[in-house]
Order: sequence, then structure tokens, then C-alpha cells
Amino acid sequence: MTEMSRRHALTLFAAVGGAAGLGAPVRALSGDPIYEAFQANARNDPWTLGVRDAPASGFDGEARRLHGRLPRGLSGTLYRNGPGRYSRQDWRYRHWFDGDGFLQAWQLDGNRIAHRGRFIETSKWQAEEAAGRFLTPAFGSMPPDAGGLTGPDDMNVANTSVMMLNGELLALWEGGSAWSLDADTLQARGPRRWGSGLDGVHFSAHPKVEPETDIVWNFGQDAHGGRLVLWKIGPDGTLLDAGLVDEIGTGMIHDFIITERSLVFLVGNLHHERLRLPFLDGFAWRGDVPMTAIAIDKNDWSQRRSWDLPPGFLFHFGGGWEERDGTIRLDAALSPNADVILEDVRDIMRGVPWAGNSRMQLVTLGARGHFRIETPGDGLAEFPQVDPRYTGKRRQYTWHVDWTPDQARGATAIARRNVLTGAFDHYDHGPGVYVEEPLFIPASRRSAEGEGWIVHTALNAEARATELHVFDALNLSAGPQASWRLPYACPFGFHGCWRG
Repeated sequence: MTEMSRRHALTLFAAVGGAAGLGAPVRALSGDPIYEAFQANARNDPWTLGVRDAPASGFDGEARRLHGRLPRGLSGTLYRNGPGRYSRQDWRYRHWFDGDGFLQAWQLDGNRIAHRGRFIETSKWQAEEAAGRFLTPAFGSMPPDAGGLTGPDDMNVANTSVMMLNGELLALWEGGSAWSLDADTLQARGPRRWGSGLDGVHFSAHPKVEPETDIVWNFGQDAHGGRLVLWKIGPDGTLLDAGLVDEIGTGMIHDFIITERSLVFLVGNLHHERLRLPFLDGFAWRGDVPMTAIAIDKNDWSQRRSWDLPPGFLFHFGGGWEERDGTIRLDAALSPNADVILEDVRDIMRGVPWAGNSRMQLVTLGARGHFRIETPGDGLAEFPQVDPRYTGKRRQYTWHVDWTPDQARGATAIARRNVLTGAFDHYDHGPGVYVEEPLFIPASRRSAEGEGWIVHTALNAEARATELHVFDALNLSAGPQASWRLPYACPFGFHGCWRG
């Protein structure tokens, strides 16, 4: 294992601590226009149930079966993470990504589905619950009378994703520690400690697991310094290696892929240009430079290849693999600009539905900087998923949420695309049923690729309730095999994981 000194590790978030004195505090207002706009829209639009504050005590309930039965062999817990607290003292965050993490557990057992939702009790959450107001700057918002920061975990909302690691449940964010939770009670245990001076160092929200070894790869980004920290973790949760990689560039990175030989990043065109609060305000769109693809050798982090691509922005990859000659093939939900993070998710805080403009695109990275980008369909897409047993391997299928450009209120369909043949299958729930990330669950460890189920949650605006739907993953167009509905609506989440 390569030791990283605390001094070097701290450089990854020195920019955050140094930002403590930037910007004048926002003073409390007699009336917050964002909060008032949301309240006005919420009176007339049930879509806003997906971005309201969850109860501080959380949810406990049982879903009512609408039709069908759980397929034999599908038994376990679906965990879903996302923001759930946006306002305190009649003041509302300006950015969707700022909400405190709210973790949901859907326990599928026989034909009964029990549901639990709890706020992730980070240090930030506990302090602000006690104070009754927001205390710290956030990624895209400056609350009234916000204080300074000593490190990333001061503002850690643990709201982006969730993973199981050797029986431990970890809530993941972008710019700080993973947060450890009890997988059964959802009780927070505190920040995950890796040792080697790595407390608080960025551990991003999309780790990848090698199918054969169960080794976990992840990264953290210091966008201001143009560098990454790379993580390699054993299946038992012990740190195998960690280190800094410099000269990556300042474009925002949310996700990455692994192949059998490489770690692959797309450095998009939303660049960090200066330190200021809130942190998103330090980023600017740079359409005059390429988006860069970088492949880092998994066995020698000093070795890399790079490609200059047309300007773009992305949150999520489907997956990818590497051919024998080194050619890398991947698919990703690419956008031509960063409007979704700079504008759309700000509108959401006023109660204006999200639109988005990302499409699944197939990218080939060849020898000597050559590349090819193909767009296989006309629809919009986000939250792509692959069969986890094929992470980093040649595969056929990607599942994702799906909608058309004229749907200004977001996705109502899920889809499956064959990345080799272009074959397409989808199911549209219809107006008013807003779908969330589809998670693929294999039928068994030995079943063929795609043999299993798609499980996803959705807000049914007309019923004012959150639903769970189960599909045959290879026959989406046949409709859900079974569906359930909670007696309440939950906030929209971002990402989930499965414990069988």
C-alpha cells in the first residue's frame, strides 16, 4: 500500500478551508422570494412533492400492492439516497444538490414491501437541527448568516449515492467523507475512516466494483487544483492504495468508468476558475476548449492517455470496456452545455419542473487521439445503469430513464438499449408518473447478461404518492410485472444500491 501523508491529503481540500473567509454573509430577509415561489407553485402542482422537505422524523410505512407479485428470487432491500431538506426558517436553498441527505430503504420480502426513510445525521445535519437554521455555506447556496468552513465535512450532506461495502452501508457525496450507516436501522455512525491521513478527503459518489475481485475503485476531485485522488479498496473494506494524480484539468467530474486496464474520466467544460462561495459560483462554462478524455493505467497511475473531444458536460456514464488493441468503448449521458446544473436545478427550488438535455451517446477512443461519437436515438436520457457483473467488460445493455425533448416535466419512461446492435426497448408510464433511476438486479450470479429485473421508484403526481415498479429487464415494453404504492410521497432521490 502506498502511504499518503496527511499533509498531502489535506491539499485536496485546502481550497475549501481557504474559502472560509470569502464572500460577505447573506443577511436574513423578511421574506425569501425562492421560498415563497416554491410555496405558491406547490399549492397547484403535485410534481413539487418530489422536492419538498421530508418530515424530520422520516417515514415508516408499508406499500400497497397495485398488481402482480414479486418474481421468485427477488428478495432484499433497495436503498435510495437523495436530498430531503431544503428549507429552514422560511428560507430555501437555491440549488437542488444542497438538500440534506435522506436515505430510503425498501425491503422486499415475499409479497410485502416495507418502507423506511431517515435523514442521514451528518455533523452538519445534527448542528442545524439543534440550531433550527442552516449554518454553513452549501455547494450552490449561501444561507443567511452562514459561518465559515474548516474542511469539506462541515458542509457534507451525504445526499448523492449509497453503496454496500462488506456489510457496511455508506452514504456518498461529492466533496468529503463517505458516511457510515447501520444497514438495518439507517442510524448514522459517522464519517468513514480509511486511515493514512485521509480523514475528510474527497470520496466521490460513483465507486466502481471489479466483478471478479470485488475490488472497489473511486476518485475524489480537487477541481481548483486540477488533480484527483485515486482510491483502491479491498472487498473487506480495507484501503489498498490511495494517491494523487496531477494535471487532470479543472473541468467538473462527477462519474468515471473502469475497464480491465484503465480508469477513464471525461473532463467536461464546466471549469473551476476561482475560489468563492457558494462553490458553484466559482465555475464557468468554457466552450472554447475541448472536453478531455483521460485513461489512467490501473497498475501505474503515472501512465495515461488523453483525447480532445468536442465541448460537453455529463453527470453519468453507462459503462465501458477496452479492446485488446487499447481502444476504449463507452456510453454516457452527454449534454452540449451545463444548463442542467447552472439553471435547471436552480429552477427546481422555485418549484419549476426539471427538463434537461442529455442524450445517451456512444464514444470510441482509439489510437493516437482518434475518437468517434455516435448518438443512437432521438430521445433524452439520464441515470444509465448496466449489469454490475459486466462492469468494465464488453457488454450489450444499458438501462436508463427516457423522455422526449417536448416533455418539459422530466422522464416518465424507462428504456433499454443494446449498445452493440442499437436495439431499443422501453416502457412509458404516461403523464404524471415521474420515474427515478432504474436499478438492474441479476437473477443470479451465473445468469446471462440482462437476465434479471429492473426495479425503480416513481412519483405518481395524480395519486400524490411514491410507487415501486418491478420489470423483466429484457422485456420492459411488457410493462411492470408488479407495482406497489406508498401512502405518502417521498422526495426525489438520485442513486441507489441493492442488498440481496
